[in-house]
Amino acid sequence: MPVLRRILCATDLSSASAPAWNFAQRLARPSGARLILLHVVPFVPVPIEGAIDAETYQRLVEDDRQNALEELDRLARSVADGAGADVRVEEGPPAPRILEAAEREGADLIVVGTHGRTGLDRLLVGSVAEHVVHLATRPVVTVRPTAGGEPSGSLTRLLYPTDFSQTAERAWPWVKLLAEATGAGVDLLHVVREVVTDREVDPAILARAAELIRQDARRTADAFVERSGLPASRVTIHLAGGVEADQISHFAAARHADLVVMGTHGRTGFLRLALGSVARRVLHHAPCPVLTVGPAVPPASS
Repeated sequence: MPVLRRILCATDLSSASAPAWNFAQRLARPSGARLILLHVVPFVPVPIEGAIDAETYQRLVEDDRQNALEELDRLARSVADGAGADVRVEEGPPAPRILEAAEREGADLIVVGTHGRTGLDRLLVGSVAEHVVHLATRPVVTVRPTAGGEPSGSLTRLLYPTDFSQTAERAWPWVKLLAEATGAGVDLLHVVREVVTDREVDPAILARAAELIRQDARRTADAFVERSGLPASRVTIHLAGGVEADQISHFAAARHADLVVMGTHGRTGFLRLALGSVARRVLHHAPCPVLTVGPAVPPASS
């Protein structure tokens, strides 16, 4: 079973990153986890030759660092209940520094916004958030600019999409941990694969095959819930047909989910940089924050 004692929240101090900080506080409150607020000053170690002299460059770096510390201190003091937070400032490329800080601080969870000062809400191609999700050895919560909610809000509904693969099940202990800590209800969503054939087949046969697949999925889901460690009354099973990423985002909105908890890949392969990954599309389209557990995260016993 995982634990939630230290949460690292990375911020670029823009208004777009505020929801990530708000959500980090929402996650920390039920468990009393300590918050670590990190800002990375995105300067290279050596100034571009001829563009600016070294002394001026270093002064700019120090000014940015000092300004960041002051703003981080202000944010840390604003934590509800006076819990406060530790603040850290690093320099260099953001994604590697976030990952290094998470390892050094022993963070159980990383929270990061999907974009900030770096531009429009793209398909996360090359973004800090995607690099962190792709390379992290611990779970990552990505928060879109409109998805964090109020820092004092509680988690009431969790959405757990699963294809019943081993990687999908790696995310379940986090669902269980958060559900037990907050009392949140859980929606388990399985997107049933469609029967596809290039031959002419009697529609009645296709319909029967689809029904058998659905019945098998329901039995698998029922068996999973039975051994899940949560009371069956706390978990609602949903079976849906269609495109996985679309259904996940749809159910997150329809069920007013506060958080989607999922593996970064299942039967379809690793979270790729290529467009089309289920996890990647969910990160971009989900109406709420998304907690991803990747294959590099050691499995937790439930």
